[in-house]
Amino acid sequence: MYCHNCHKRSPENFQNCAYCGAKLAPEKKKLPSTFIKKDNFKFKVPFKVLVVSLLVFATIISVAAIFTATVTGSKPEKVVRDFIRSVQTQDEKLFYSLYDEGIKGYKKENRYYGDEETFKNMVLPVSESHEFYKDKCGEDYKLTYSIKEIRTLDDEQLQIFTEMLETDFSYIKLPSRVDLLCVEITAKGGKGEYKSVYNDFWCMKIKGKWYKVDKTIYTVFEKIKTTE
Repeated sequence: MYCHNCHKRSPENFQNCAYCGAKLAPEKKKLPSTFIKKDNFKFKVPFKVLVVSLLVFATIISVAAIFTATVTGSKPEKVVRDFIRSVQTQDEKLFYSLYDEGIKGYKKENRYYGDEETFKNMVLPVSESHEFYKDKCGEDYKLTYSIKEIRTLDDEQLQIFTEMLETDFSYIKLPSRVDLLCVEITAKGGKGEYKSVYNDFWCMKIKGKWYKVDKTIYTVFEKIKTTE
């Protein structure tokens, strides 16, 4: 046994140190080091807290979706903006994307009989508008726009409009809303400034996406309204 007084070791059965006579205390055995593995901490979530959390999460997702739609311009104004950009940059593909598949299919089947010819004829306004503004304001012209007015077809007019799309243009996907915009476009360049006003810039919403209404469509609609 180890003596804490003289720091010498005596036989195990001695109660007193063999060297200094001090009382010996039994040695404490050191326990081997061990690692205690704790179980994963688990807790129960109250049902009400879970429901509230899910509702909050759903609300956040909805707000984010609305915000994204607002930022990206999922509305008639985006159609106007892309129209201006397609003319300014002479981007025919962007201009072509402004129209829905219904009018593209109708023109392909009834007028141009092919994808290439349909595309070529539907994007003609891009080069025509570009040349017009270049002649008026110079090659360095820049376009800006402002929407002066937006009118929405009421339920009765919308029904007439959708029925016309079905019967006259063989539409399958129909719009849930149609807006009539008055758009003022300003071109400025080295040669001067020119303003043009589109009183008949029509847009329609199909499956959550807005498209520019082709002139062929709203011309027929105006005739129907006149004869009624």
